[in-house]
Amino acid sequence: MLLGVLVGTTNGISKVSLPLYAAALHASPWQIGLVGGLQFAGMLLLSLPLGALIDRHGSRSLFRFGAIASTVLYLAGLTQVAEPWQLIACVTLLGLCNPFRMVPTQTEFLHILPRLGPGKAGWNRAAHTLGMFFIGPSLGAALLGWIGYQQTFAVVGAGMLASLVLGNHVLRDAAPGRKDRAAPLTERVLGQLQIVLERAQFRRTMGIEFCGQMAMSYFTVFIVLVGIRQFGMHTQEAAGLLTLQGALFVATLFGGGILLARWHEEARYGLAFSLLFAHEALLFAPQHKAQLWLSAGLLGIGLGTQHLTSVTRFGLLMRELGRGRVGGLFSLAGPSGGLTGAVLGGLLGQHFGLLAGFRLLTVVYALQLLSYLRGSREGAVSYGRGTCESPESAE
Repeated sequence: MLLGVLVGTTNGISKVSLPLYAAALHASPWQIGLVGGLQFAGMLLLSLPLGALIDRHGSRSLFRFGAIASTVLYLAGLTQVAEPWQLIACVTLLGLCNPFRMVPTQTEFLHILPRLGPGKAGWNRAAHTLGMFFIGPSLGAALLGWIGYQQTFAVVGAGMLASLVLGNHVLRDAAPGRKDRAAPLTERVLGQLQIVLERAQFRRTMGIEFCGQMAMSYFTVFIVLVGIRQFGMHTQEAAGLLTLQGALFVATLFGGGILLARWHEEARYGLAFSLLFAHEALLFAPQHKAQLWLSAGLLGIGLGTQHLTSVTRFGLLMRELGRGRVGGLFSLAGPSGGLTGAVLGGLLGQHFGLLAGFRLLTVVYALQLLSYLRGSREGAVSYGRGTCESPESAE
């Protein structure tokens, strides 16, 4: 958890300071957009290959490489940047280093989760979210006003170095990797894709996580504009919608696992789908800003409940299928949904208005809820006739 807060905080400072530094260097809007997006684009490109590399080299060595490379980039690269193209080059390299730190830690958390129990399923994500969306942005803004850009990047580099020391300790018991005994990289990547094709439960869990991150991404990008343009909210008041959503998301991740520990997996998914459908429906055609506040709260609790359930499922699948095969796929589902939500949402908003994305997501969660209700009804009928196993034995 401490490692998650530290890594999240350094990412949060970067999320604030890098686009602002691009603007200070008089970068054009498209260059600023690249700086903002390239920080995390590496997760989409490298999640599957890194999942395969974990089997060969182990999580600890990959984490070391990512932490050392990120430290060097901040201390020797970003502190020396003077032109927008130099900043873009550094951020591109940084985006390729981030997965080396993120995928191994997420993979090892999933590996130990069955021993920790469902009550702690959301703690890793909550710790990282706390650092990235609360501590990091506030600390980054304070550092920029106090010591400037170059010194702020030096502080982040020191934070990366601290994460190297801490992560090296946290991952000391991780499997070292099979070295030359592991199958070739291409074969292991194809093996991950084969799991997705063959395992319906895996596809469903990835799809649910994809949709959840798509909903969060669209809300994060566009709800402030909706509040300002359609309801005349002040910027600080509209930003409070994001704070409320984030706070309830973190609170649900920390406490929801204990409260929902006795609930069956499908019942937790049903609760999450209901909350998320209600969230999107409130934004289908909002008439009062109170709907925005209520929808923000429902999104935070609904996404937290959904993530708790999906993480528990991924942890069980990892026990069956292995670290590398599941870790890379788990790390891919969320970022791809986040990117889709921002990009597709932007296209919809440009042509059909800012509420178009919420309307599309209303349909998505209506379909998920209907599918859940239909499956529950069919399962109850089959169980009543004695033609299927109980939920516990089926699991």
